[in-house]
Amino acid sequence: MSSAGFYAALPVLPDFSGVADPRNYAPLPADWHVATCDVRNSTLAVQAGNYKHVNTVGASAVTAMLNAAGGTEIPFIFEGDGSAFCVPPGLLEDAKAALVKTQEMAQKSFGLELRVATVPVAKIREAGLDIQVARVRVSENYIQAAFAGGGMAFADKYMKDPATAPLCEVKPGSVAARGSLEGLECRWQDIPSRHGETVSVMVRALTSEPAKAAPVYREVIAKLREIYGTDEACHPLTPPLATLVPSLDARQLGNEVGVRAADRGPLGKWLWLMRARWFVILGWFLMKFGIHTEETDWSTYKAKMLSNSDVRKFNDVYRQILAGNAAQREALDAWLAERYAKRELVYGLHVTNRAHMTCLVFNYSGKHLHFIDGADGGLFLAAKDFKERAAKLIDV
Repeated sequence: MSSAGFYAALPVLPDFSGVADPRNYAPLPADWHVATCDVRNSTLAVQAGNYKHVNTVGASAVTAMLNAAGGTEIPFIFEGDGSAFCVPPGLLEDAKAALVKTQEMAQKSFGLELRVATVPVAKIREAGLDIQVARVRVSENYIQAAFAGGGMAFADKYMKDPATAPLCEVKPGSVAARGSLEGLECRWQDIPSRHGETVSVMVRALTSEPAKAAPVYREVIAKLREIYGTDEACHPLTPPLATLVPSLDARQLGNEVGVRAADRGPLGKWLWLMRARWFVILGWFLMKFGIHTEETDWSTYKAKMLSNSDVRKFNDVYRQILAGNAAQREALDAWLAERYAKRELVYGLHVTNRAHMTCLVFNYSGKHLHFIDGADGGLFLAAKDFKERAAKLIDV
């Protein structure tokens, strides 16, 4: 029997806190592969004020991969400056082609170099690690993957290490680029935090034993709720939904133009910009007046955006984007620093005043997904802060 239906057959966890329980995970089939991609030299893009370009490329990879997968459900994670996927053997060549297409677009439209690699699960298990997968319900229309076992981090390191990168790299020209980037949209202004701050946080338990790591993550989740309140209270998009404002700005829409019109000349790109502006105006009208079309209730579209948004994730590391105030962030930082000093966990934080949103829209009635990240560096700079703290643990 084919293993392609493995992920779709997993039970769905009703609450995100379930990611802290190792009993909720199942091992990835032995014949699957991990496909990874990330933007090289992201720091330069962030320093130049182009972190949104980096976000857009990472989200475009998800778009291309989901289009390539078609009816096959695959687990994936978006991490700000890149994305990672698990794919069955029958999808591997299409996955490579889709990521190479994204790679070519990234260079052509944004001058960014996207590193692409694939690693067999067998290679990960040879190293003594594993990839354990769970499914978590975020909303009626979005089920998110969670990962444990250390295998995804191994694949990421294997891709970046100069000694092993040539063994797994999908080199430009080795696979003919093909696939579709249809569905990627960047039509919203940055979302200001209603409390003053948008915080990107990432936390990893320092123990490698799942049974000992689980209570650490449960405590982190509980402490975040204690400090920041309910999921709704700290969600970067709410309330009020009036803070979600579509954009007609050429620079903002230029991210979408760069993806969707990468192969077109200047006239083609201008026409796509005009097309995007037209749909922004049309969407504003439909949402403003709560119009019901044959397939979509536009009075509820913003609320569905909120419920379908990707604001926290777990990949052997807990990540979340939070809206809060300075006092809350200081309380969180102090608590994490105390646990860090006890060598229970390592963490990273980034603070800004607004969030980015990059959208994958396959239909407006419900099948749409919205990646949220902190502006000006978000998850990428939280990861940098995280790595600096991790390095200090090794030094002492």
